[in-house]
Amino acid sequence: MQYSILFLVHNPSTNIDASLNIVNALIQGVESNFPSIRREAPWSLSYRAFRDTIPPKHQPSKDAEGKPQPYTHRYQHFLHHTSLAQDRAFICIQPASGQATVTSIPLQQQDATVFTLRQYMASTWSPRHVLTIQQGATFTGGMFTVQIGELRASREGLQSAPVQSPGVVVCINMTVGGPDEEEGSAPANPEEIDFDFAQDMIRQCWNMMKEGRDLGRSEIREVIMVPTLTTHSEREREAAVRLWCDALRLRG
Repeated sequence: MQYSILFLVHNPSTNIDASLNIVNALIQGVESNFPSIRREAPWSLSYRAFRDTIPPKHQPSKDAEGKPQPYTHRYQHFLHHTSLAQDRAFICIQPASGQATVTSIPLQQQDATVFTLRQYMASTWSPRHVLTIQQGATFTGGMFTVQIGELRASREGLQSAPVQSPGVVVCINMTVGGPDEEEGSAPANPEEIDFDFAQDMIRQCWNMMKEGRDLGRSEIREVIMVPTLTTHSEREREAAVRLWCDALRLRG
C-alpha cells in the first residue's frame, strides 16, 4: 500500500517568483542527494474549497467558564489530481467532527457541480479559494515517490483577485506493506505495517531534500496521512484525497 506525508512550504510574500525559487531549490536537493532517482512525467492539480455559512439563528455553545465557543465549520472540497485519476474529480465532504466522506464524479461534470453549489446554495456554502498546480515535478526511486508543485491561488466570484502563490507543496509517498489490489480484500495485517517507521523514513527523505537549501523564511506545515489498514486501491485513494484536501484547505 501507499503511505504519504505532505509538506506545505508557505510563501509569506505570495510572490510567484519566490515560490518558483523554492521549487527549484527543492528539485536541486532531490537530484543532488538522490543521484539515481528518476524524473517522471509532470502532474497537475486543481482544487476548490467551500465552507458552510453560520446559520442565522445559531446559538454558540459555552465552555465551562460561560464563554461562547467558536463555530466549527464544515467544508466541501473539489479536487482533481492527475496522479490519482486522470478523468475523475473528487468531492470531499468534511464534517465539523469525524472523518470526511469522499466520492468521485466524471471530470467533465465538475464545473457544473461547482456552479450549482455557488449559484443555488450560496446561502449555505461560501467559496473560499481556488488552487492549481501546473507541471508539477515527479521523482521516483526505490520505495519513494516525490512530488513537488508550486501553488497558485485565486478567488471566485465577487472576491476575485490577482493570482498569487501561497507556497509550495511536497508530497513524499512510500510503499509499505503488501501490494495494492483492485478488488476488495482483507485489511492488511497491522503487525506487518509499521507506520511510525514509514513516517521516520519519509521525514529523513524530506530533511535530506531541504538540507542546505534556501527556503527563505518559510513556515513549513506537515500533514500526515491517517493510517489506513487496507490493500484496496480505492480506499487508499480516498485516504490520499483526504490528505490533499486537509492540506490545501490552508487556514480559516
